[in-house]
Amino acid sequence: MISEHVVANKVADQVADPLASPGAMSGRRRASLIGLLLVLAVLLVFLFSRTTAVDLGAQNRVMLNLRELEKLDAEWNANILRSRIGLDTGARALDSTLPRMQQLERSLGQSLSMTRDPATGRAFTRVQAAIEEKEKLVGQFKGGNAMLRESLAVLPPLITEMKTELTGIEGALAPSRTVLALDDALNALLADLLRFNLVPDPALARRIENSLGTVLVQKAAFSPAIGESVDKLILHSRVVLRYRPLENSLEMAIANTGTADAVERLSRQFDREFDEVLLQKQKYRSWLFAYSGVLLLLLIAGALRLLRAFRLLDVANRRLLKANDTLEQRVAARTAELEAQSAKLEQLAHHDGLTGLVNYSHLSRLLDHALIRAGRRDDTVVVMFFDLDGFKAVNDTHGHGTGDLVLQEVARRVQSRLRKEDVLARLGGDEFVIMFEQVNSADAARRIAQLALDAIRSIVDAGGKPVNISASIGISSAHGREGAARGAASLLADADAAMYATKQAGKSGYTVSAHAQWPDAQPIETVAP
Repeated sequence: MISEHVVANKVADQVADPLASPGAMSGRRRASLIGLLLVLAVLLVFLFSRTTAVDLGAQNRVMLNLRELEKLDAEWNANILRSRIGLDTGARALDSTLPRMQQLERSLGQSLSMTRDPATGRAFTRVQAAIEEKEKLVGQFKGGNAMLRESLAVLPPLITEMKTELTGIEGALAPSRTVLALDDALNALLADLLRFNLVPDPALARRIENSLGTVLVQKAAFSPAIGESVDKLILHSRVVLRYRPLENSLEMAIANTGTADAVERLSRQFDREFDEVLLQKQKYRSWLFAYSGVLLLLLIAGALRLLRAFRLLDVANRRLLKANDTLEQRVAARTAELEAQSAKLEQLAHHDGLTGLVNYSHLSRLLDHALIRAGRRDDTVVVMFFDLDGFKAVNDTHGHGTGDLVLQEVARRVQSRLRKEDVLARLGGDEFVIMFEQVNSADAARRIAQLALDAIRSIVDAGGKPVNISASIGISSAHGREGAARGAASLLADADAAMYATKQAGKSGYTVSAHAQWPDAQPIETVAP
C-alpha cells in the first residue's frame, strides 16, 4: 500500500520539475523560487504530519482491554457469589481473575501516553484505587468465608452425633430431664443457626446465645466426650455468629468499591479522547486539501502530476477505509462474543449450576417483586420450603455423583408439575423452594404440595442405582398488603419452620405454617404418610 508520506514526496518532486528550468529564470529568481518551495514544503510537511493516521489498532486494543477488564470484574463478582453460597469453596478461585486484571491495568496505564486530558489520568487512578480496595476486601472475605464454610459443614453432623449419643448410653446415665433439655436446646440451636446463616438477625443471635448457654449448663451432667463435643459446638456456633454478619458487610463493601463504574468511566474518557484526536486529524486533513488546491492554482505546470498524486492518495484512503471496515467487523465480532460471555456470567449469577434452577439471591428478588404485586392486586403468594428425606443415605451409599443425579431428577420432575409462571429454586444441598402466585386457598397449596411429594416419591432410580427418597415440605403464604409488609425473609423463615415441623412429625409430608395468610383463615395442618 502506498503511504501518504510517499505521495507527499512525489507531489513535491512533480511541483519542482516544471518550474526549475535553468533557461527560464535567472539565478536570483531561482533562489527565490527555491526559498518559496522550501516554505511551501515546510508548510506541507507540517500539515501532513498533523494528518498522519491515528493508530487505530492501539486504540482498539485499549478499548478491548477495557471490555476484558469489565468482563473479568464481573467474573470476579461471580466467584465471590459462588464462594458466598458454597458452590466454590476454593480460596484461590476468588483471585483467579486478579493477575490478568493487573496485567490489563498496567497496559492501560501505558496507554495514558495516547491521551492529553488530565481527567483520563484521574479516571485511571480511580480504577487502580477501586481494584486495590476490592483486592484488600476480598482478602478479608477469603479468611472469614473459609472459617464460616468449615463451621457450617461441621455443625449439622456434630449436632446429629450428639443427639445420637443422647439416645444411647449417655442418655441412660444422665437424668431424663437433663437429656430432654439438652436435646431441645440442640434442636433449637440447629434451626436458629440455619436461619441465621440465611438471614443474620440480632434476635436470632440472642436466641442462639441462649441455646448455647443452655447446652453449656447441661454439659456437666455428661461424660468428657460429650463435653468436648459441647466445646466444639460452641466454638463453631460462635464462628457463624461472628463471620456471617461480617461476610455480609464485606460483600456490601466489595459491591461499593465501584470497580465496574470506574472502568466504565475510564472507557468513556478514552472514547472521548480518541474521538477528539480523530476530529483534529480530520480538521488538519481539510486544511491539507485546501492547501493542495492553492498549490494547484499556483503551479499549473504541475497540474497533471499533482492530479495523479491525489489519485494515489485517494487509493490509499480507500484502502485505509477498507482496512478500517475490516477492523470494525472484528471489533463487532469481539463485542458480540463479550456480550455472550457476559450473558453467560449473568445466567451463572442467577441460577444454580447443577440443576439450572433459580438460586437463592435471584429467588429473593423474585419473591420481593411477587409480594409487591400481591399487595397491589390483593393476591396471595405461596412459598413451599422442602428438603429431601433419605438423600444423605443416597450420598453415603452410592456417592455424590448419584446424589447429583437425584437432585437433577427432583428438579426436572417437580418443575414438570408446576405452571410456567411458577418458580422452583435450589438454595443449596438438598433444599428447594417453590414460589407461586394467585393461589388463594390453602387447599390449592396442599394439592400442589401433594403433586410435588408424588413427583419426588416416584424417583426410584438414579443412574441405574436404586434410590428411596421423599420430601418434608413446609408451606407459608402472604396475602395482600399485610403479607407484602412481612417481607421475603420472614415468609421463607415461616416456610422453613413449617418444614422442620414436618420433619418432627415423621417426614415425607407437608405442614402449613400457622402464620400463613389466606383470604379466609385456614388452620395449620400437617400431612404425613
